[in-house]
Amino acid sequence: MRTTIAAVACALGLLAGAGEAGAGLGVGVNDDAGKYAEGSPRFWETMAANGLSRNTMTVLWDESRPSTILDESFIRASLPAAEAAGIEVVFDVYPLHSQAFTQLGATPAQFADFLTTLAQTFPSVTEYVVMNECNQPRFVNPQFGASGQNRSAAVCGAALAAGYDALKAVDPGIFVWGVGLSPRGNDNPNAASNASTSPVAFLGHLGSWYRRSGRTAPLMDGLDFHPYPIPQSLPFARGYADADNASVSNLDRIYGAFYDGFAGTPQRTIGQQPGGGLPVGLNEVGIQTDTTGRAGYVGAEASATGAGGVVGSFATEAFQAAWYVQMLNLVACDPNVRVVDIFHLLDETDLGGWQSGLYYADWTPRASAAAVAGWLAGTGGACTGATSPWRPGTSASRAATSLQALERRIADVTSQAATARTALERALRRRAALAKKIKLAQGAPTVRKPGSKQARPPKGLPPGAGRR
Repeated sequence: MRTTIAAVACALGLLAGAGEAGAGLGVGVNDDAGKYAEGSPRFWETMAANGLSRNTMTVLWDESRPSTILDESFIRASLPAAEAAGIEVVFDVYPLHSQAFTQLGATPAQFADFLTTLAQTFPSVTEYVVMNECNQPRFVNPQFGASGQNRSAAVCGAALAAGYDALKAVDPGIFVWGVGLSPRGNDNPNAASNASTSPVAFLGHLGSWYRRSGRTAPLMDGLDFHPYPIPQSLPFARGYADADNASVSNLDRIYGAFYDGFAGTPQRTIGQQPGGGLPVGLNEVGIQTDTTGRAGYVGAEASATGAGGVVGSFATEAFQAAWYVQMLNLVACDPNVRVVDIFHLLDETDLGGWQSGLYYADWTPRASAAAVAGWLAGTGGACTGATSPWRPGTSASRAATSLQALERRIADVTSQAATARTALERALRRRAALAKKIKLAQGAPTVRKPGSKQARPPKGLPPGAGRR
């Protein structure tokens, strides 16, 4: 009977997930410009005019002022303007300082208290992203421990778990996206710069931490992933060549890694299998264009290099517009993806930041504004082709992904064992040195360390003198 009930529950869960996907892809932006507009309706009305339905705004937590809501006055002014335009606001909450939890003494409990205050202060906001790009040192630093083992997943997991529980205590209806996963990492604790964790490896480490924690509640209601192609000149259909990194065309890698990390636990997995149905949000994705000769910008373009890919034909309005439409067509037919937030509506004016908006900094629309609006008007966010469900075993790289996940678990255990073995060997050497010192002080011959051949007693000593 219990088995039957469980099967029915799984079926209902999958039907609910399918219903959510069938409602059409939610498309919005991730942009703080609306927050800082001091209640001006222009930002929000422009969103609505383009058919965009949601905006994710950053709310930073400063552990040195743990109960203070930074930008509270700006948030208060922006929410009524967003509501008047029919735009849903999502809060993206994470620490201001990358070392908040690792070196500055902040605790997950303090972070949870802040989220409680935030949710009680702004009860109209019922969707949160908790933590951001935990696999990058810019947001969680350091990524690795002294012996090279991943550390950021445990840091992020503890903060996410505390935040999830706090938000649900305020309002069980609050939807919690987790992690805000970066699309790439080098998995090299000794890297000269940006020692980071790939998204596939990170999900394996996060799953291992979750299993060890003994937690019986989920960590998240949905996985938040940022599938930027870096450089943006990456071929769309291929995405990242490294199987541990992923763009929009490599989402199966993320689904497989999440399944490997969490299958069989209280945390739902991604996919159309029993126990699956976890929604995926692409909360940040953007393609930049060249702004040369345009007013309103300062500094020098940081991504106009081979590494950034904002060069030549890859930096044009036409390329950006085509990429956005191709991306929307692809993920609208993925039943796992619920929302996409383009980064941004309006360009950042600092060329060291991102110029990937649908509008230039002076509010001149790019070709992508009309392209995205046209796509939404024509499709309603619905899939216009064949859907692309995902289940464990359907990916061509499934076996390799599983093997990589297993190898990472073995590496974690091996690293821990190596640390313990080093400590043991140090203690054994110390013990031998102390024993030698005692014997010398007593005038007795040296005793070899355990496991070696018995020392022969010096001539002139009675039999057995070398065996103590």
